[in-house]
Amino acid sequence: MDNARYRFECRDVADCDVIIYSELRESIFEAARSHLKDVHGWDASDDEVAPYIEEV
Repeated sequence: MDNARYRFECRDVADCDVIIYSELRESIFEAARSHLKDVHGWDASDDEVAPYIEEV
């Protein structure tokens, strides 16, 4: 079993301080894209979101 966790920090957009954690790589991308679209109106691709996701 892989114990990797992933974190997305939305600190670079409009003083947002949301942090999202996930144990699934696919889920963190989906959650990050959803947050960016729903909260900030930004339709981001996986490539655009990737720099803000790190393994913890």
